[in-house]
Amino acid sequence: MSGLRDRPADVLLDLLRSVGRKGYSVRFLIESGALFGFTENTVRVTLSRLLARELVESPARGRYRLARRSDTVNAFVERWRAGEKRVRPWTPGDWLFAHAASPAARGRWVLDALGFREARLGLWVRPDNLAPELAGLRALARDLGLGDDVLLVAGRPEGDPVPEAWVALWDPPVWIAAQRELTRRLKESAARLPGLPTAKARLESFRLGGEAIHCLAKDPLLPEALADPSARRALWEEMLAYDALGRAAWANREAADGQRLPVPQLAVEDDRE
Repeated sequence: MSGLRDRPADVLLDLLRSVGRKGYSVRFLIESGALFGFTENTVRVTLSRLLARELVESPARGRYRLARRSDTVNAFVERWRAGEKRVRPWTPGDWLFAHAASPAARGRWVLDALGFREARLGLWVRPDNLAPELAGLRALARDLGLGDDVLLVAGRPEGDPVPEAWVALWDPPVWIAAQRELTRRLKESAARLPGLPTAKARLESFRLGGEAIHCLAKDPLLPEALADPSARRALWEEMLAYDALGRAAWANREAADGQRLPVPQLAVEDDRE
């Protein structure tokens, strides 16, 4: 998760993602950057670079917001709030395939974000259980930046409808263990967050909340036949409650309406410095 490394560009983008089109004043961004040890000059230089890369825009002097070109990734991240509505029942043997001889870095990121894994060179697979069926998934993938050189199709493999080697690509026990650990940490943080000084509460909620959102947003959403979804559901429920605490910690008079816990950037390769 980008916020964990406290890169200036990532932190500022994460903050701007939390408030949408309303944006923040440079004063608030400088004050927030100071929590992470960034100087005023670092924040201003970083904003100038993000502006030049068209990742942010300035609707008024001294005010910044996320640029519209970033809206698609932001919307994808925010899908975590839908929880299990992101999936539909799976029929074993129904798979999605993505084929490309050599997808660009952005294309590989999109496939990974959508839960595909590379089963063999140039062939990516995932269970066909996502709520957007094939046409909708194609549109979403293109919006996220998947190139026309990648072919997305639905089909059934010959032989075993649930190839063991494919299931191993996701290593479900690792995902489940990570989700349970994050749920535990969220519960512990939620108990102490209200009693922390504002600066510490903001830092903790930013980092931990962002880590949990990243995990939920990038979850491959495997069907129950392949991985127990209870850990994912528990993390989602705990994160919904923690998000309210995060909003309270980050509340300020500039963006009191509609503000959310800072949303993590998903490390899109061609959008990073």
